[in-house]
Amino acid sequence: MVTGSLSIDKVLTEGIRALHPGLLAKANRGILYVDEINLLQDHIVDTLLDAAASGINIIEREGISVSHPSRFVLVGSMNPEVFLFI
Repeated sequence: MVTGSLSIDKVLTEGIRALHPGLLAKANRGILYVDEINLLQDHIVDTLLDAAASGINIIEREGISVSHPSRFVLVGSMNPEVFLFI
């Protein structure tokens, strides 16, 4: 999972905002390398670029919002020959 997720069960039963960290949390203060970045869906690329630019990842679900630092260097690679077959 790229952004991470929230456990709605824990929020409702225990009142705790339980975050399950994704790649953006794990990449904090490091390098995030994405191979074949051109093959990702647009909304995933937008999420990566937003987090890389702002340094914060915001996870929202069912009206609950949690944010965490996500400062990383984004390195993406692609194979331009892929477009020859499309």
